[in-house]
Amino acid sequence: MPVGSRQGKTEEVILQKKRIAYLDLVRIMAGILVVMVHISAQQIESLKVESAAFAITNAFNCLAFSGVALFVMISGALALRPEREMDLKALLLRRTLHFFVLYYIWKAFYQVVDMLEKGESFTLAAIKNDVILALVQKRGYYHLWFLPMIAILYMAVPLVKKGFAEKKLCRYFLIVFFVTALFVPTLLHYEFKFKYLLVDFFTSNDFYLFGGYLGYFVLGHYLHSWREEITVKKRVLLYAAGALCFLLACILGTLDSRAAGAFSGHMNTPFAATTFFTAAALFVAGQSADRKIASSAKAGKVFAFLAGTVFGVYLLHPLAILVWERIGLRTSLCTPLLSIPLLTTCTAVLSGLAAALLLKIPVLRKLI
Repeated sequence: MPVGSRQGKTEEVILQKKRIAYLDLVRIMAGILVVMVHISAQQIESLKVESAAFAITNAFNCLAFSGVALFVMISGALALRPEREMDLKALLLRRTLHFFVLYYIWKAFYQVVDMLEKGESFTLAAIKNDVILALVQKRGYYHLWFLPMIAILYMAVPLVKKGFAEKKLCRYFLIVFFVTALFVPTLLHYEFKFKYLLVDFFTSNDFYLFGGYLGYFVLGHYLHSWREEITVKKRVLLYAAGALCFLLACILGTLDSRAAGAFSGHMNTPFAATTFFTAAALFVAGQSADRKIASSAKAGKVFAFLAGTVFGVYLLHPLAILVWERIGLRTSLCTPLLSIPLLTTCTAVLSGLAAALLLKIPVLRKLI
């Protein structure tokens, strides 16, 4: 082998080692699942809750919400690493401010898309009311909430990083987060003895410091930083817990909807207790493939490329969904068992291709 070839191959291997291989895989999984959230939601409220189609659609939707949690877990795994030096100025400029700027740029873009979708004329008054004023007055297109949320999480990193460098503190926080932000709120959707004593307690005592997406941020850090302690036995138990929780979410969600006579989204959220274990199991499943990906420079490059388009997929997939809707492609065309995964794949591929194209344009690549 020529010296130049050996050197080039060595550089490729070094480059792959700098990346955390399994996080690329988890990022790809998260991107696909987030697309599935919106694909599976297309007709979930219009289906008869007694039908098999509803049960299937609800199952896909329950699973898909794990993708939101996975995105936050990836950010936590990277941002809270103790060995990573933290530059406060760089953190605020490159993360927090960057995500806020992106939020308003894409918010304006999707306001224009909304105007086009409604067939509105681009008069000065319409632009002023539906674009400029909307930047302050409206929340933005349905998927953009993630950008300010993740920006605020990065703002908290300097305050919590040193504390969460200790495993015991992470465990303590995660236990309180699970009980107060996930388990009890999920439990309170159902009737049981002494329920209202628990309601009174949680009404009188505010656990908001342990709520929100910070819990998943810390969970990602915990599973990443102490991944060597996850034995095969623990991994199998977590897989079993994740699968059982997913099955439980599907059953309870369908039964709740039938009891209410309409779609009930109690189990279709990152803040259902079941989603916690499903997301953790998917994250750890990604970890198990780390060595295989890292050992192959070619596989590493492929996963790195696909992972590099995922943020663009998140930003652009509503446009892809609009394209499919315009040409009549919806989940109602056939059984959701086929239509949801197929349309999810087509949407992810189309928005991924668009993202890959935009990444080649120097000015636009900073936006995705």
